[in-house]
Amino acid sequence: MKRQLVLIRHTKSSWSDLSLSDFERPIKQDRVGDAEKMAKALHTLNLKPQHIICSAALRTRQTGEYFYKALDFDPAKVQFDKRIYECMPEDLYEVIRETDAEVTSLVVIGHNPALTYFTNYYSGKQVIDMPTTGVAWLEFDTDNWDLDRYTPGQLKYMLKPKQL
Repeated sequence: MKRQLVLIRHTKSSWSDLSLSDFERPIKQDRVGDAEKMAKALHTLNLKPQHIICSAALRTRQTGEYFYKALDFDPAKVQFDKRIYECMPEDLYEVIRETDAEVTSLVVIGHNPALTYFTNYYSGKQVIDMPTTGVAWLEFDTDNWDLDRYTPGQLKYMLKPKQL
């Protein structure tokens, strides 16, 4: 069975208030258009997520709001997970593999470098750096989310705000 995994990097964060911790940094208001464009692009590509996992950091939560709306996903059903914040690809893998096997379309909203490394590893492609609000859409032919290092993935789409 095909499984769709869509990785979304948060929108560019604001550094205007240096008293905030990294976890509490909001998105830059002048970059909201990036989130709106990318969310619309995923809607146009007919993405219908069954489950969304989002880092608990403020900028990922704010980014997610644009995607939930465009993808007609109930925000009350989003799973917020602190493990995605400042994680390594192995940590991201652990979060993903906990997803119920009945879910065939999963969205993860998180941070670099984990998203870029994960995309490179499972797609076999060389993505240099997933930009802010960048999207990597991977497809797997497997029965569950227990991906291992031999589970081949295909990079269906690599979307960047500057390309739209």
